[in-house]
Amino acid sequence: MTSTEAAPGVLRRLEGPADAFPGALRAIADFVLADPAAAARMTIVELADRTGTSPGTITRFSRACGLTGYADLRVAIAEEAAGRTTANRWASDIGHEIHPEDPLDRVLQVLVSANSHAMFSTAERLDPQIVDNVSAALIGARHCHFFGVGTSAITAEELAIRLRRIEIPCWVWPDVHSALIAAAQSDNRDVVVGVSFSGRVTETIEVITAAATRGATTVVITHDAASPLAEHADLLLTTAAPTGDQPAQSMADRHAQFLLVDVIYARIAQLTHPGIVDVLERTADALQSHRLPPRPTRKRGRQ
Repeated sequence: MTSTEAAPGVLRRLEGPADAFPGALRAIADFVLADPAAAARMTIVELADRTGTSPGTITRFSRACGLTGYADLRVAIAEEAAGRTTANRWASDIGHEIHPEDPLDRVLQVLVSANSHAMFSTAERLDPQIVDNVSAALIGARHCHFFGVGTSAITAEELAIRLRRIEIPCWVWPDVHSALIAAAQSDNRDVVVGVSFSGRVTETIEVITAAATRGATTVVITHDAASPLAEHADLLLTTAAPTGDQPAQSMADRHAQFLLVDVIYARIAQLTHPGIVDVLERTADALQSHRLPPRPTRKRGRQ
């Protein structure tokens, strides 16, 4: 075979039965599989040196892969490694069940299914008593501080905005330095809320740990009850765990977190009713001048 086209799937061949590449050839195969991109950048002498073989053995290995020589092998490995990297990045950021060529209705179906699954799973594992405890802590706090990183920061900000409207004294911190200063100034009269889907974001762990040291009530929203962040929570709210094959996981995670925001906000509204009604009316009136009136309905047909 004289071209890379004659032997597609070189890396897949190397993943096959061990006896397909016996002895020294197996050592080369294992090295290439461990880091295909790095192997493709090496000269024949460099690869021989790294695998403890010889240039002649590398040439024999290339022929065992169905190629005429090492030059063809390097090209084949490089192309296949690049394809795998692109596929892996797409799968991790978009999902296994959404493909670039899918029609929009297929994309919509997958996303609705993923988001619904995340929300229903979160609802099933939600402890009403913990929700009440979190709500009571927020209602009675002197100061409430919220912090998250990335998409979890959006969740933290949304919860703070909701609660601020009903006169819960809230601050959401956009960076870890500001959040750490707030945590250092907190005490047992305050609540500090950390949001992290994984529970393993170091900045959020640092903020919640600092708040716990000061005696503040710490609230954590995460999916992993055994995560390092959860270890420092006085009150823990968990969202649905990832399913492994669930598509568009990061998008679904956000919807699960927002469900908890809705539940906390609604529960606080219930616990502070009827006094909250006057607050809602005043805040609505304050914003009324910034809203355009609805357009009159147009009648169809000739006038």
